[in-house]
Amino acid sequence: MPNSLSYYQRKFEILRIDRTHGEPAPNKPILLLAVIDLIEQGAITENKIYPSPLLVETFLKYWHLIRDENPRIHYPFKYLRTDKFWHLHIKTGQHENLRTKREFASFSQLAETIDYASLDEELFVYLQYLATREVLRYTLIQTYFIKYAELFRAAIDDSREITSIENLLLENAETKDFSLLKQVTDEKKRDKAFSRAIMRLYDYTCAACHYRIITANGESCVDAAHIFPFSESSDDSIGNGISLCKLHHWAFDRGLFSINDNYKMIIASTFSENGNEQFSLHNLQTKNIFLPKEKPFRPSISMLRWHRENKFNS
Repeated sequence: MPNSLSYYQRKFEILRIDRTHGEPAPNKPILLLAVIDLIEQGAITENKIYPSPLLVETFLKYWHLIRDENPRIHYPFKYLRTDKFWHLHIKTGQHENLRTKREFASFSQLAETIDYASLDEELFVYLQYLATREVLRYTLIQTYFIKYAELFRAAIDDSREITSIENLLLENAETKDFSLLKQVTDEKKRDKAFSRAIMRLYDYTCAACHYRIITANGESCVDAAHIFPFSESSDDSIGNGISLCKLHHWAFDRGLFSINDNYKMIIASTFSENGNEQFSLHNLQTKNIFLPKEKPFRPSISMLRWHRENKFNS
């Protein structure tokens, strides 16, 4: 017989968490709130929860509402399995590693061993529907964060607005109709939606060097860069975006490299560099950039031409 909604409400109310410091540790309920958010956003569409920068980003949104110190998200990701509705799926060849390793030192180390987590199938189904999803989200907030309920609700409302704008950005990229986008006047939320969309489309990978660096805490090193600077263009369309690591974002903004119409790197000859040849910017000449899989989400050719004509120090 399938487990009922009230069964999972009760499970959420009695999570096995550390209470030695007075208030219950927030790690597990915040991780569950993050998963609920990602299901609502359409970022999790099957019953597989990967230890990803996207999950970390969403977790931190709630964490920093109540705590200043950095969390250890790898703890709840592993130990939620003790609550019996969260199941870990180990990468091939890593079962012995999980058995012998009492603790993971970092989120990135956890991701090397665990492929993904899944929920009880009934629970995952309940989280697909607004009404039952809200019941379970409300249970977590009322049980563990009653003092911060207004802050959490405001964060949820903001996230929904940002998701709506992000979806609009993606739809506009496919239809090439930007009239609705101009009606989004909240620049802060539009910028957040733009950033979130670009980093997801590029899978948190730098388009220039193809590096995907994830910190020990699960954070990414890439930025969502504008090809035609927003300060001059007021353009947050997907075609005006590209994912770049800190170094290559800096170099791109200063015209040390650009990208041709075939999405190949072109490097300026007006600067010098010394050091390990493997990391030389000049070595990227004619290399293909890393691109989103779907063509509508790739950099706009007209934006790239603008960059070459106005920023590139050829």
